[in-house]
Amino acid sequence: MRLLADAVEQLPDECSDVSANALLNVAVEAVVEDVGCAQAGRIFSRLAEFLHRGRQPSVANALSLTDFDA
Repeated sequence: MRLLADAVEQLPDECSDVSANALLNVAVEAVVEDVGCAQAGRIFSRLAEFLHRGRQPSVANALSLTDFDA
């Protein structure tokens, strides 16, 4: 995560939106390949709820979305 964050931070400002979108697309495709569409939907729904509560995943540490299951 830190390596990716450092790489994005070094890009020119006009590239930040495009690079963030590209990284998100790569992550989504990888998750869908690993767990399938239905489970990926549940994972990203949990992430959306986490972000909706005003919390943001740390760049330094991986986020375990299952920690937020009720």
